[in-house]
Amino acid sequence: MSDYKSDVHNIYVNATFLPMEKFRMTTTVSYNMSKAELDEVIMPDITDRLDGDLVHQDFSFNEMHEYSNLEYNIIRLSASMEYLLSAGVTLTADVDYADLTDDQGYVYGDESGSMFIIRTGVRFEF
Repeated sequence: MSDYKSDVHNIYVNATFLPMEKFRMTTTVSYNMSKAELDEVIMPDITDRLDGDLVHQDFSFNEMHEYSNLEYNIIRLSASMEYLLSAGVTLTADVDYADLTDDQGYVYGDESGSMFIIRTGVRFEF
């Protein structure tokens, strides 16, 4: 048996503005700070209960608590706008930014990085 501890904090703020009847803007800011760790896994010795040889199997989890710890911060910023062109036709535009700081490389290593996305489109409602 092994204990798993996690500590997560989130802040999320969302605001919508309607400066005109046909125009809407939305902004979102979110921040997540997460930390989790696994205590060392101690597997019981079951060789006396087995009827056969399992030397070809590796049932050890000796290093798992070293590479399974997790600690990261992520901030996400987004803004969107919608403009009603006519009944059922809306012009849309979105901007998203995310920045991940991986303070402790998880199973796959350091995953730090940033992302920036711009999307535009036309929405038809019928």
